This record gives sequence, structure tokens and C-alpha cells, in this order.
Amino acid sequence: MSKIAPFLISFLFAAHAAQAEELHFCYDPYPPYTLGTYGPASSGLKVALLEAVTARIENLTATVTLLPWKRCQQQARDGTIDGVLPLFPNPERAEYMAFTDATFDEQSVLWHRPDQFPGGFVWDGSFGSISHLRLGMLTGSYVDEGMETAFESQQGITRARDIQTLMELLVLGRVDLVATDAAVGRHILEKAGWQDKAQRMATPVASRTSHFGLSKASGASRHLEDFNRAIAALHAEGAIAAILSGE
Repeated sequence: MSKIAPFLISFLFAAHAAQAEELHFCYDPYPPYTLGTYGPASSGLKVALLEAVTARIENLTATVTLLPWKRCQQQARDGTIDGVLPLFPNPERAEYMAFTDATFDEQSVLWHRPDQFPGGFVWDGSFGSISHLRLGMLTGSYVDEGMETAFESQQGITRARDIQTLMELLVLGRVDLVATDAAVGRHILEKAGWQDKAQRMATPVASRTSHFGLSKASGASRHLEDFNRAIAALHAEGAIAAILSGE
């Protein structure tokens, strides 16, 4: 037994080393991408996407904590958090995060009431053709500079603190259009039972690809290739589209 014991000890140490590493991600509360209040995320489309990616990477798991957006960014910068759920890259963020390949397109669209255009309306993408209408947007949000300039020069822009309030203003006729993320707008309408009271224009205002951000300071950026391989496989199988559609 004295000869076997050292082998068993080495085996146990190796098994322990092979246990799954847990990465800690953050985002802010943003239904349907993340569901829950500040603290552990209960679920959400981007949470499900992270779970699908890490399920493809051996010995890797992940958790998500919902934080105020600026704090989430700062913790990724200083390495107390390992990554951020899919977001838009920019030069500042690239200084402290390594970005994966694209996960999916996040579209900003315009929502309107069906009774506004009873004869039908196909938007040509020109803001000049609709800038006479009253536009609603989130306070502090950015969608498209040209759109904001066009509407500010006409009726101005009504700002609200949350999407629920914006959609309610639309349904009540206080604004004519709402500019917001397509998935977010759809989620709010379904949750409130307003699916028949508002619909989106087919042409998006803007479309940007989102990417996982892996913290350089925490060392999570070393998993970049693993994340990219998993994302490529999920795209090839149509799994990411299924997740985003709620299937």
C-alpha cells in the first residue's frame, strides 16, 4: 500500500486540477437579454447563449451577475470579473477586453401603431419621410445620430426612463414611433399583452454585431479561441438563432 499511496495522491491532485474552471460574467438588467434584478441573473437570451458556448468548452462553466453598467465595465477592466455578455466593441473597451467573433446582430427598429397607417406603409429608410411624427426614445440611449437630428429639428424627441413606459406612450397615442432594440420591444409588448397594438417597421434603423468581451486583467482572454470555436459550431447548427427566437 505504501507504494500505491503516492500514485493515488498524484491521481487525486490531477483530477482536482481537471475540474471545471468557473468564469464570472456581468451585464445589466435588460430583458429579454438578461432577466432579474441586481445580483445573480435568473435567465435571459444572452445568459442562455453563454451557457450554450461554455457547454461546448471542456472544463469550463460560467455564472452571470447583474450590475450597474458602469460597474460591470469597471470590474472587467480591473479583472474582478472575467467577462461581459455580448456587447458592442469599441476602441476603449478593446483596451481591457478581448472580443470574440460575432454572436448575433442586435437591431434597433421603429415601432408604430397599426392604425396609424391603415392603408399600409413601407418605410424607405429615409428619416425625412417620417420626421414629422413624434418619436420616443430611452433617456440616455443612442440609436442613430442622423435619426435624432432629423426628429429633433421637427417635433423633438420624447424621452422616457424605461421601455415599458415608452411602449405605453405609443399604445396611448402620446408618441407615434418608438426607437428601440427589436427583441426588447417585442418582449415588452408580449409581456403587456399589446402584441396587436404595436408593430415594427421591417427596415431596421441600425444593426450592429455583438461579441462576448473577455477580461484581459483577469486572464479570461486566454479562452478566446475556445469561445470562437464554440460560437462557430453553434452558428453552423443554427443553435444561436434558435436561442434568440426563444426555442
